[in-house]
Amino acid sequence: MNWNFTQLSELFASDDKSKLLLDGNWGLEKESQRVTVSGDLALTAHPPAFGDKLENSEITTDFSESQLELITPPFDSVEKTYEYLERLQNVAENQIGDELLWPLSMPPRLPDEDKIPIARFSNTAEGKEKEIYRTGLALRYGKKMQMISGIHYNFSLGDKMFDYLYEQTGKGVQKQTFKNMLYFALIRNYLRYRWLLIYLFGASPSAHPTFYSTLDKELEKISKCCPECCISEDRYEQYSTSLRVSRFGYSNATPDNYTGYYNSLEEYSHGIRKLMATKSEKFSMLGVFRNGQQLQLNDYILQKESEFYSSIRPKQIVRNGDSQLNSLKKNGVKYLEVRILDLNPFERTGISLNQLYFLQVFMLFCLFEQSKPLSHTELEKVNKNHHIVALSGRKPGLILYKYNNSKITIKKWSTDIFRKLRAIALMMDQGMGGHTYEACIEKEHKKIIDPSLLPSAQIYTETRKNNESYLDFGIRRAIINKQPKKILGGKTSDK
Repeated sequence: MNWNFTQLSELFASDDKSKLLLDGNWGLEKESQRVTVSGDLALTAHPPAFGDKLENSEITTDFSESQLELITPPFDSVEKTYEYLERLQNVAENQIGDELLWPLSMPPRLPDEDKIPIARFSNTAEGKEKEIYRTGLALRYGKKMQMISGIHYNFSLGDKMFDYLYEQTGKGVQKQTFKNMLYFALIRNYLRYRWLLIYLFGASPSAHPTFYSTLDKELEKISKCCPECCISEDRYEQYSTSLRVSRFGYSNATPDNYTGYYNSLEEYSHGIRKLMATKSEKFSMLGVFRNGQQLQLNDYILQKESEFYSSIRPKQIVRNGDSQLNSLKKNGVKYLEVRILDLNPFERTGISLNQLYFLQVFMLFCLFEQSKPLSHTELEKVNKNHHIVALSGRKPGLILYKYNNSKITIKKWSTDIFRKLRAIALMMDQGMGGHTYEACIEKEHKKIIDPSLLPSAQIYTETRKNNESYLDFGIRRAIINKQPKKILGGKTSDK
């Protein structure tokens, strides 16, 4: 896209056009481990009240039988999405008996690898394929790695917003082609600036000792790829924001020369298909079959497209058993899946409405900014910023890499970005009336001025103030979060 921030801002300066900034659809997917009151992983079966995992589109499992996944439909406002997630949370809490939903992204106390239960499915072709795929993940990366949980934020521009952009800037380009180009321009800027989301919302500065063996392996890999990301092991908890996302890009099986494929839908699809068709020497040595039992779907770099770990994915609605890549090829990009959000233990649903407002503004910022193609050199800096903030984000005076070959402090760069976020928020408030988005930006900006307000810092401070272990903190927050909610007039309130 050839626009810059100022040019695109001017298109939405009037009252009637600023309303278009609120036009879109939003959905959420939340993963949580079921645990006992002692903080141990629950080894019970998926509650029968939720029905068949393949049939229930709203409450199912992710990797493990113990890992609930709550999925909202898409709604035309973040408020509706948030309220629906609250309702699903209530249903889930009511059906798990004395068990708790673990409120942190890093796992609870885990048993030995062989005792972690992989999700079980019905005896159908689809069910068997899902189980074998998960068995393959366990074989390739270990079960403990798969027990990390988070929230996925699904976002799409509304038809009115898209039509207006196409009318103003899409002349000479087929409409769906324009939409694909627009979403990939947004993806590239999201990748460039996602470090800000990690800083503001990272909530996994620590882990339970039963996860340390896995964490040590991943940190060793990161130290080789990004030595400036790393500090002494005993300081991670003090300065890290998100151990959960620190593994992305380094724990996956993609080759070292992988460049991301983010410059077009065609490049993305070709790249993923290549990874799905390229043999992996490492995974071949693990074997596809053993004693007549299938251990993984295949021995390619990716068993299937969902194994491609990225902090954001272009998505399309899949129908009639088709694949995601085929659906994208046929119908283009429908929405984007943001996969970088940690569970916020201080929020019952794992995410706040204020976070959803901020993400609305942030995604528009990524759309408004000029978005040149990503080179391999720039992508290296993009990924380094990601891991530096994930592992050392709260370190005083932290330095990041700008994409013009200069360096900048995280505070200075954040302040520069917030000026643009505030400008977008003011236009959004102009479109809806009130000060919702401006207030949201001001609240998040306070974290730049005072890092003690960051959720990662609050976890670190609270555990020390209360002399709590990682496990004690998680159990206490889980019990607090399980307090029943009463639904009143479409909104929820504490009893």
